[in-house]
Amino acid sequence: MNDTAGPSEPETTVLQSAMRGLACKCPRCGQGKLYAGFLTLAPSCDRCGLDYAFIDTGDGPAIFIIMLAGGIVVACALIVEV
Repeated sequence: MNDTAGPSEPETTVLQSAMRGLACKCPRCGQGKLYAGFLTLAPSCDRCGLDYAFIDTGDGPAIFIIMLAGGIVVACALIVEV
């Protein structure tokens, strides 16, 4: 017995969610924005309404920026020293 009135949406696989996340899109629908700013996660998806409270980014986004900027600074310092 089917309790849903409309057609059911296909389940999202882990690979699809990961690819959508890398594209900075909603892991569920793939259309809404994941970030509200440069390193600020949006509170929820503006398309499907998925609440992003379960996503704990911690210091992850900041670490990637620090590593990228640090690599550039170290490379420039080595070029200047040589």
